[in-house]
Amino acid sequence: MSVRVTGWGGIGEIGGNKLLLEDGDWQVLLDFGKSFGAHARYFEEFLTPRTTTGAFDFLRTGLLPPLEGLYRPDLELLPEVRAFWTHARNQAGYRNDVRPRAVLLSHAHQDHHGHLSFLDTGIPIVSSAVTALIVKGMQDCGQTGLENETVIVRPRVADGAVLQTERASGDQRSWRLIDSDTWTDAAESFWKTPHFNKQTAGWTLRGTAPFGGAIDGRRVRAFPVDHSIPGGHGFAIETSIGWIAYSGDIRMHGHGGDLTRQFAHELQALDLALLICEGTQASSDGPAATEEGVRQSVHEAIGNAEGLVVGDFSPRNFERLDTFLDAARHAGRQLVVLEKDAFLLHALATADPATPLPDAAQGPLVYRERRESRRAWSQLVAETYGNAMVDPDEIARSPGEFVLAVSFYDVLRLLDVDAGGGTWIYSTSEPYNEEQVLDINRLRQWVDLLQMEMLGRLGDDPSQERFHASGHASGPDLLEFIEIAQPRRLMPIHLESDGLDFYREHVPAMGIKLAEPAWGQAIEVGP
Repeated sequence: MSVRVTGWGGIGEIGGNKLLLEDGDWQVLLDFGKSFGAHARYFEEFLTPRTTTGAFDFLRTGLLPPLEGLYRPDLELLPEVRAFWTHARNQAGYRNDVRPRAVLLSHAHQDHHGHLSFLDTGIPIVSSAVTALIVKGMQDCGQTGLENETVIVRPRVADGAVLQTERASGDQRSWRLIDSDTWTDAAESFWKTPHFNKQTAGWTLRGTAPFGGAIDGRRVRAFPVDHSIPGGHGFAIETSIGWIAYSGDIRMHGHGGDLTRQFAHELQALDLALLICEGTQASSDGPAATEEGVRQSVHEAIGNAEGLVVGDFSPRNFERLDTFLDAARHAGRQLVVLEKDAFLLHALATADPATPLPDAAQGPLVYRERRESRRAWSQLVAETYGNAMVDPDEIARSPGEFVLAVSFYDVLRLLDVDAGGGTWIYSTSEPYNEEQVLDINRLRQWVDLLQMEMLGRLGDDPSQERFHASGHASGPDLLEFIEIAQPRRLMPIHLESDGLDFYREHVPAMGIKLAEPAWGQAIEVGP
């Protein structure tokens, strides 16, 4: 049989992974993420794809690959989509035979799951329980609309020249859990409740099912890995020419680094025909900053700070949240998170009882938002954790008692607090593109306006660069991972040209064949 791997995302770019593994007529997708780079080529904050045209804008601009028959039929009802397929048949990367048996979802970052919304709902999604819950929670408290229908789908109907939401119905994707033994009754209840909408009469809300370790006769193994979001997994798939592995996103310098090393040892035992491996930080040749180092820096900074402290980090980096929570407690402060963060913690706790939930005495507290009305998810937070909510004027009265977890997009809350100075700890990644650079410049303006001192990569003191550790393995750590796994071939993805140069330099010297992917072109994999 012919075994092939084709990529329509994550090829020559960081993120946006869309990979198809084929063994004869058996197919499986490895992630189906959103490419932020491709999106930024055509769109920005005030220029976005239209939801009333279904899949058309996404297909016409190349945000979705030209894979006819893969997507939801209700998003292809308008004549312009049918016309697109007529012209696309001569387009690079076009296929009309992609019918995957499942999607293996590595983790809950949008560059890996962000375009699941468009897939035919008959395709099951395979992931960990934690990944499923985070993705569901992000849909519940995110913006409603086409791109956010990762778990619960709102079918569209044609209304003249536009598509409209069929408000009387909803459907839920089929989800299979790698670790269904962690799935509690509370998790099932959360899963089957659309917290973005209170009207669910007539909706089809499905429960999850155990994965079982196989997809239509092909054995599939899942391995937990260390990444900057919990629940991440890599996969190994048994094919007719041997095992093929997909790393997902990995690192070794987090608190779960041993999970990634164990993954590599398990792969070695499988005698891999091919390893599909990420390389985001492949060109980083120095020792990686570690989460333990970040923890020490945050403890020291908060312990020495006067006035309000702002912790600027991704709300889904729960390991970083735990660092700030612990540091706040040691400094006699309380960490305050936004309502969306509290909601995601609530979701995560239904499967992981070790998750820190809002607590009036120990923290984290929840920032009480100024809202005209509350959506269902926000109402849940208010009703469940009302005794742990804090008003902005209370923070303003005693700013030295709090650490407020916000990012650039939440900065308007600081106007309500009006703390008159303090410390802003920038604990997230450096900007990767021009749009992020503009956001960083705006952030600097806000920090100056608020008369706060900035610490971290963007601060004025180079010695303060240890407030962030990447979610990705450095070059030396990637070499260690590959050296342990010992694949016969390696396909590098999720990287830019400098990362590919790294693999070209090191992988052949390890006695491993390098299989360089090209967008939309299949790589044939031999034994």
